[in-house]
Amino acid sequence: MSVQHAGSIIRQARLNAGLTQEQLSDGVCSTLSLSRIENGSAGVSPATFQTLMAHAGIFCEAYPTFSTRADFDCFYALKEVRFYLDSWQLTPACQLLDHIEMLNWADNKFYYQEWLLLHCKLQLRSGHANHAHTYELVRFALKITRSDIDNAAIHSLFLSSVEIELFIYLAQEALYLGDTATAHHVCQQISSYLSARSLSFLERDRLLAENAVVYTKYLLTVCDYKSALELSDFYRHQMILNLDDGLIHELTFLTALGYYYMGQQDRFLTLFKTAFFSAHSINSCYATICRNYVSNHLSATLVEDLNLFSDIPLISFPLKLPIDVSSMGDGTYDFFSHKVLTLGGLIRSLRKDQKLSQSALCRGLCSKSKLSKIENETQQPDIILAQTLLQRLGISDLVFTFYGSEKENKLQELQLRLAKTRMNHKTLQLDLVKKMEMLCNSKDICYLQFAAYKSAICESDNDQKLKGLKNALFMTLPGFQFDKILDYRLSWIELTILNNICRTYATINPTHGIYCFYKLLEYTSHVPLDVLEKKRSFPVTLGMLIRFLYTENRLSEIVALVPLFSDAISSMYFTGNIFSHYCQALGSLGLTNSAKEFAHYAYYNALLMEDIYNASGLKNDLKKNYNISVAAQNFCHKFSKSLSKTFRK
Repeated sequence: MSVQHAGSIIRQARLNAGLTQEQLSDGVCSTLSLSRIENGSAGVSPATFQTLMAHAGIFCEAYPTFSTRADFDCFYALKEVRFYLDSWQLTPACQLLDHIEMLNWADNKFYYQEWLLLHCKLQLRSGHANHAHTYELVRFALKITRSDIDNAAIHSLFLSSVEIELFIYLAQEALYLGDTATAHHVCQQISSYLSARSLSFLERDRLLAENAVVYTKYLLTVCDYKSALELSDFYRHQMILNLDDGLIHELTFLTALGYYYMGQQDRFLTLFKTAFFSAHSINSCYATICRNYVSNHLSATLVEDLNLFSDIPLISFPLKLPIDVSSMGDGTYDFFSHKVLTLGGLIRSLRKDQKLSQSALCRGLCSKSKLSKIENETQQPDIILAQTLLQRLGISDLVFTFYGSEKENKLQELQLRLAKTRMNHKTLQLDLVKKMEMLCNSKDICYLQFAAYKSAICESDNDQKLKGLKNALFMTLPGFQFDKILDYRLSWIELTILNNICRTYATINPTHGIYCFYKLLEYTSHVPLDVLEKKRSFPVTLGMLIRFLYTENRLSEIVALVPLFSDAISSMYFTGNIFSHYCQALGSLGLTNSAKEFAHYAYYNALLMEDIYNASGLKNDLKKNYNISVAAQNFCHKFSKSLSKTFRK
């Protein structure tokens, strides 16, 4: 079974929830529109689909059918904005928000609602938020779908993820404005709401972490330091385990404050510096926000190495005023319109935009005739095939939700858990691999490839590992040659396998392995990879290349790769590894001042991701080989001010 029709999914979700069409459509669309969606005579935009499903108690990101190409462009751009905000790249986030506005939000009130949410996030992250204005903007955004927010009990509602986020930000802005009662009330309700609803574990953890950021600020404000410390530290660890770094700087700094007010100054110092230097390493203004906060509210003097790092400028972005949404569409459309962009139509449109042949796109995955049928909507792809085709087009499949059979849903869950399982948990990985293989048949080539890759990397012998990796790669790319890499279009799993083949080559024959890594960099520089897709493999390629270049003492080549750092350090999980070998290369080249700067970045990024082993080894090597200290006690503690009004500033 492949991708299912949106209307039938919505209808089944509504019936399972025991809701009438009137109840489900309330605040979303007319009852007539919902009826037409369910019977297949009208289509539904991803944002509307998401909202209807959430109101039925089922959380999902989107359904891959769009009313127009502009509909898709708005949908995807909103996901890109989230990426930029998570990685504190505020200027490109603002530029994309302006682009979405120029597209008139595809005339969809739900896109506009999410756009308002992200605009408020931008204002808050910039350090220049007008909290009174932002509070009213959040309220306005909520009232687009929840006109009764002043009287409604959150626990009695069915909320979309955007609505949940808006409530969280409403609580935060209330706190900044001194309304601690509202902040406390909303945070508690959101926590209970999320615990009682059915979400994916990653989505639930992310929303609970966002709520924890606000609730921790509340707890610090009312001087409940013990609870604040426990809450922020728990979700800090949870985000690290989930490899979700979007909130990690804030949670780390809030944990530092908890330790400070609990009188554990050494622990405070370590975590404060971890937040500061890791944020500074990606040019995030949060470093400036942290330092300003400590200076202004803790009556503390920062000396020595902290003073060597200049502030990252706080940039203000234009405030947006709410607009009349009464004329905006509700995301429903004529399913039989020639403008409708189905999944197959999207694949065809993206492929033609890139002047890519059908043969090149579907190589090793399916026949050209099957791809033609998919593009013409005479045949639906399996979920994994749809995902892989999108990846080869440089589009992240992670922003879509695909609905299939029970078997496909189980395979998707296993794949997600395997992808999130750390490399050193081999027993767990192999157990999940066995479960996946038992569910698959010979036609499930992409799932079998993923399982074969995970099995291969668990091999301790390099020759066996290389053999297993090649076997996995050849399932879809038989006879693959690095010299001809630009002739291929590669999925995420294919790129992941190739990264591991390069690493294994480099372990056996460094010169050949490094050559292959360079070919992978050539691929990523020539093939159009969206920022959401590029972040999944590129940081791995660059980080491992730098590692082996350093081992081979090819130091000048490492320095030459610096222009590529900006594309790689968007993921904090890899940033520490990249800076680790770069700072040592600088030290070996006698560039001591620059080496010291990046040594701090490397060490504290490793601490940020709780990579204690590598952090300790790096600290010792830096001191021994270059006389660089990164963990000196350089904080002069004084008697602190009360925190009772701190988060109202």
